[in-house]
Amino acid sequence: MHSSTAERHARFRLLRERSPVHFDADIGGWCITRYDDVLTVLGIDSGDPEPLPKRAIARAVKLARPVITLSTLEMLDADDAAFTQSVAATAAEAFTLAHGVEAFAATALATTQAFLSNALRALHDHPHQAELLRTTPELAKDAAEELLRFDTPIPIAPARRTPHPVVLSGRTVEAGEVLVPFVAAANRCSVRFPGGDRLDLRRRPVGVLAACPTSAALARATGEIALVRRLRAAAR
Repeated sequence: MHSSTAERHARFRLLRERSPVHFDADIGGWCITRYDDVLTVLGIDSGDPEPLPKRAIARAVKLARPVITLSTLEMLDADDAAFTQSVAATAAEAFTLAHGVEAFAATALATTQAFLSNALRALHDHPHQAELLRTTPELAKDAAEELLRFDTPIPIAPARRTPHPVVLSGRTVEAGEVLVPFVAAANRCSVRFPGGDRLDLRRRPVGVLAACPTSAALARATGEIALVRRLRAAAR
């Protein structure tokens, strides 16, 4: 595993175990790392644009899929950086045009590019899992979800301010405090995902959290389309 990623998750694990609701003076707020707590915090309004309705997201993803497939095929001979950048940009543009809401364009691009980059690195670091996906393409959907969980593209969601006192891991945080949801830490919480530090493309994780559900939906679909093709091209 990439050293900075491993170090980050080691810190997250330490916080989950010893100080899951941790006050950080530098950010002036509470770092939240356990799954149930992060889920609670994500339910507090952040002031950002509301996610699109699930039906609208599904429709936009459906319309974008053929464009993503074509971009993937066109970029198969490129290096990982160019492949990731080009496919993500095409996916984000097609998705934005399909749902007609510009508010998510930049987030869709950032999330999808980071997801593809993280996923390719994780598969490189876990060659047996990469071989499993290459030879078992029917795992593509579950694999994309597991890769989204394993190394979340946007690790920290926008901070929230508590509208009223909230209890997180037994600690009461008073109204008006800043809460910072560490989504990447929550997605490796062993209570929700046993063996969460292990990449397992057969896991079929349920309830994977994302900083922005709208852009995460595009990242999932792009990974499902692009990763198997990329692995097979690399094996030629």
